[in-house]
Amino acid sequence: MTEQRSDRFTAVEDQYAGYTVVDESGTKIGKVDDLFLDESDQPEYFGVKMGFLGTSSTLIPADITTIYNEQGFIEVSQTKSTVQDGPAFDDDREITPEYENEVRSYYGLGPVESSGSYEETNGHSGAGTTDSTSAGTVGSGMSMGDTETGEFREHDRNQEGLSQHGSDLEDELRGQRSEEELVAGTREREAGSVNVRKRVRNYREQIEVPTRREEVSVERVPVSGEATEAQIGGDEVSVPVVEDEVVVQKKPVAKEEIRVRKDVVNERQIVEEDVRREEVDIEDDTRRRRG
Repeated sequence: MTEQRSDRFTAVEDQYAGYTVVDESGTKIGKVDDLFLDESDQPEYFGVKMGFLGTSSTLIPADITTIYNEQGFIEVSQTKSTVQDGPAFDDDREITPEYENEVRSYYGLGPVESSGSYEETNGHSGAGTTDSTSAGTVGSGMSMGDTETGEFREHDRNQEGLSQHGSDLEDELRGQRSEEELVAGTREREAGSVNVRKRVRNYREQIEVPTRREEVSVERVPVSGEATEAQIGGDEVSVPVVEDEVVVQKKPVAKEEIRVRKDVVNERQIVEEDVRREEVDIEDDTRRRRG
């Protein structure tokens, strides 16, 4: 039965390995490092590594989490500072009902109910234990595993300690060193404008216009002979005289066409900015024994 359960746990363990844990505002808290399942192979507690290089861990009940499998993260309905101040947890700590109640009480959950001693029966709780499949309780058959090392362990509340897989215990701290890189792009901005404006300016222009006019000349020609009576008398002759009058008109005439167009000029600019880089200093204070 232990071998079958180990296979079931491995499948669930692979599902949650490497999940990121965030708080209710989306701020990263840490990574899933340990996984606790109830007898129905459902997550009951998540062991989360926090801090620089993952040097601290805490235990978070699954009751206050929301799991987003597609996105690969777990959201805790608490703030990051609340989780960081929660009960500490490490692989050497015994999972007892008292410790569970401490964790659950810290997050405002009900205590684990128990009416008797925990007797081990094939790795599962005997009489007097509550059903571990109910929300908020973990039976003595709770399974625990390390999602990074793939280690699978069976936990019992009345065990004096946690069993270790193999004779050697290997601890690994993982951290990230980050540095900033310049990523330059372009965006359009208004660099100004070109205004094309027409204005009217008055100036005097002279043009020469050919004209005609009539002039009247009177010529007297001497004649001889007698004048008839009919020719004697008063008379008046009117001769109209005409001339050309200059008429000036103004009319708009198109002289040129103004065309305004924009051309794109490609050029290269050098940008300079301060960036930050993390550096890790390692001090080895260990003393090595000489042979």
